[in-house]
Amino acid sequence: MTRRAFRLDADARTHVGRRRRRNEDAYLLTADLVAVADGLGGHPGGDVASAAAVAALHAAGAVADPESLRHAFAEAHRAVHQRAAEDPGLTDMSTTLCALALDPAGRVVLANVGDSRIYRFSSDRLEQVSWDHNWANEYRRMGMDSSLARRMGGAASLSRVVGAFREPCEVDTWTFDAVAGDRYLLASDGLTGELPDPLIADVLSAVPAPGSAASELVEAANERGGNDNITVIVADVAERVPRRRV
Repeated sequence: MTRRAFRLDADARTHVGRRRRRNEDAYLLTADLVAVADGLGGHPGGDVASAAAVAALHAAGAVADPESLRHAFAEAHRAVHQRAAEDPGLTDMSTTLCALALDPAGRVVLANVGDSRIYRFSSDRLEQVSWDHNWANEYRRMGMDSSLARRMGGAASLSRVVGAFREPCEVDTWTFDAVAGDRYLLASDGLTGELPDPLIADVLSAVPAPGSAASELVEAANERGGNDNITVIVADVAERVPRRRV
């Protein structure tokens, strides 16, 4: 029995939005690894943090399983933390980071820290795979009253980020079988803060080309306010066609 091999057909779009002066998002787009990082706005060096994170993720080399992807995230954390240590003006800079790695033999590996999101669009159904790492969700996850976080004013504050703490935060990972035709979306909260899931699903369903779908999502987010930087990666899983011998 011949084992199927897979590839990613992915494209990305990023935009400063309509309210911000600087784009503090960054993304990585390679043949088998894609990622989105959102430097924390209002903090010094958000753009430096996001760029350092994706550069370190790229430099970490091949990732094809949850353990190697977690290791790559730890390298990204160390890179951001080290860069901050070298410049007092960048103290406490941090970023979100979400990533997708494709094992050509048949697995999609996902990882996330922060509130950039990963969605899976399969059989015309949109599923949010990641969950936002904010204090309201952390309280809820621990079985506590999430309103406590709201009353203390920190419900939306991020509970996990890359770079701010001495030790790397826990990285959430997921693994799916690679299925030709499945579509994945990685996005900063500049997209998901403006567009409801049903509208995102409509675009992913209606627009076949990843780059065109990403462009349409960014445009829609700007039309609805564009209150933050917007970065989108649309990645389709496709079957790799073997080369014919001549």
